[in-house]
Amino acid sequence: MKKTILAILWSGLSIPLGIIHAQDPFADQVVSYTPGTGINASYVLPNSALGAPASAATITVPAFQNTDIVGVGTGGQLTVAFNTPITNNPAGHLGGMDFTIFGNEFFVLSGSTISGVFNHTGLTVWVSQDNVTYYQLVAPYGADDYYPTQANGDPSVPIGASLSIGQFTGQTITQALSLYNGSAGGASYSLSWTQDANGNPVSLPSISYIKIVGTSGFGYVDAVSRVGNVTSVPTPGGAALFFVATGVVLCVRWRTLASKQVFQN
Repeated sequence: MKKTILAILWSGLSIPLGIIHAQDPFADQVVSYTPGTGINASYVLPNSALGAPASAATITVPAFQNTDIVGVGTGGQLTVAFNTPITNNPAGHLGGMDFTIFGNEFFVLSGSTISGVFNHTGLTVWVSQDNVTYYQLVAPYGADDYYPTQANGDPSVPIGASLSIGQFTGQTITQALSLYNGSAGGASYSLSWTQDANGNPVSLPSISYIKIVGTSGFGYVDAVSRVGNVTSVPTPGGAALFFVATGVVLCVRWRTLASKQVFQN
């Protein structure tokens, strides 16, 4: 199973939770959950949104067990928290994004090529510093209607901003994964998209809470991950170069000392 499950019974009421999942870069805690309507009644384990995306998920075969995903129905919501705040850092975070939500969508194949995407629309995303005042992130997509999950990719790397869902039509799975460029997919968000109720931009230096709301539809959440720093991406061969360089330095140092020893003798 993907995650440890906390069995919870309720009667459609909002449930305050205190579940800690200390696994960076993923959400650490489920703060509250209200199922809402329209979702499959079996997919109501909020702890399923913690931890990494389901390990078996691919861009054509999504996470589907109730221990992998949790439903957010119309009128429902799921709020998760990060122990370490997510900073608003478009220049320092990969792709100018700050966090990613992984859902239940997948690419539909026609023969060996992609002909479309199956998704769920209507899940809006809200953020907060204090779990009291929330602001909406106005994005061109919802939490469960963008890029399918490829679990063996890197969840801290967002899909390239220059891509769109339409560009995957006609691609083979191999070609599509090449466009992913190592990313695990998902819908990535920038905190610079934050707006207040009047549509005015809001400047938030960081947030600790992310709320996914079934505003005009329903969907499912697999995981929530912070985006990595630009400087955190290793240069190919960097580790090897480090050890080679270290070896050269040590070798030169050793030879220098040896030469000095011979000279002194």
